[in-house]
Amino acid sequence: MKTTPFWWEEAEPQHGERRFDKTDCAVLIVGSGYSGLSAAITLAEAGQTDIMVVDSLRIGEGASSRNGGQIGNAAKFTEAQAIARFGEKRGREIMDDYARSMPFMLSRGATLKDPFDLNVCGTITGGHSRKDMAKLRQWRDGLPADQRQNYEILDEIQVPRVLKTSIYRGAMVRHDQGNIHPAKYVRALANRARELGVRIFTGWRYEGARRASQGHIARLGAVQGGEAAEIRADRILLAMNGYVGPEVPWLRQRTIPVQSYMIATEEMPFDLLESLIPQNRAVGDTKHILYYFRRSPDGRRILFGGRARFRTSTEEEGAIGLRRFMEHTFPETRGVGLSHAWLGNVCFAYDFCSHGGRMEDGVYYVSCCNGGGISNQTHLGHRIAEYMLGLPGTDRGVIGGHFPRLYFYNGNPWFLPMVGTWYRFLDRSARWFD
Repeated sequence: MKTTPFWWEEAEPQHGERRFDKTDCAVLIVGSGYSGLSAAITLAEAGQTDIMVVDSLRIGEGASSRNGGQIGNAAKFTEAQAIARFGEKRGREIMDDYARSMPFMLSRGATLKDPFDLNVCGTITGGHSRKDMAKLRQWRDGLPADQRQNYEILDEIQVPRVLKTSIYRGAMVRHDQGNIHPAKYVRALANRARELGVRIFTGWRYEGARRASQGHIARLGAVQGGEAAEIRADRILLAMNGYVGPEVPWLRQRTIPVQSYMIATEEMPFDLLESLIPQNRAVGDTKHILYYFRRSPDGRRILFGGRARFRTSTEEEGAIGLRRFMEHTFPETRGVGLSHAWLGNVCFAYDFCSHGGRMEDGVYYVSCCNGGGISNQTHLGHRIAEYMLGLPGTDRGVIGGHFPRLYFYNGNPWFLPMVGTWYRFLDRSARWFD
């Protein structure tokens, strides 16, 4: 069993340029994932030149080439909850941002020359309890009539029609979402950015920035040793999401990195997998300790993910829990070998909302995918780029709003084991009282 992502078999992350031949640029973007590259593309398409992207890892080596490849645009809250939490105007704008993220990601994907196995085959949300199913129905029924047609609510007896498992009390099928090959997608974004003149450098760790007479001077440390570099930039964007370091305490106090685990099975009979997960839809559920899974793009493996552990763990330790979860969902997978097990950081905010804006020192940022990052972070990168360009009406929705912090928190989520225990209790009690 390999402890690298299955996705890297066809699209292993590559290094960018390793040495700087200049000490200034117009825009410096820290982070070569979906949001950073999408921001670079929008800036370049708007005519901005002299853009540099830097990353301590290889291009897209973080969450952007490690996730489940599921695409959608659902927020972690309803519109009513958004209005109660953020106010009516900002709440509606935030929901509008989420609604626009999937169409934008598809439109951006249409400009990419490299294939990324796009499959708009639909997604399934499994209802863990009857109470959860009631909430899904209420949520669907609250949508405008023109949007409601994209959703289908199934009761417990109907679930096997779209998913051969007995663990859910029902399901919601959304027909306008789907899945991609995440590592191919981030590679395609990088190639598009380069085509527009963006330069990408890897092996450089962001160590902070200080104000200059014009813009900022960023200090970058060489990951493999050697002298540090300083780059003067008119504007700096931090797009590090769940990999932000202690050099940016303002963001660290507002973001919670959580390890998420995935496994890939060895190849299985195509017909068997077509019976378990027809049409290769992407699946998630309503549990607090959720499962998310799909088949590989060729349809011959199950890729299964979840919060297998709430302590810092290894890929092998995560695989033990995920195998148990997978066999619980599909007894037919008992005894099947695993070819890959890997992990990556998901980034959460305390209000479960994505955020972008400008810090007190003038540095821009985007952060927090909250477990649904592909279309959302693609759109968020575009939105923050528009904000950086000073376009009217861009200080709205997820851009420029209040980004809450947790006091006495320094970026080390010491409380996650307790959260995990509480979530397990909630999931079990939901079925006890079902």
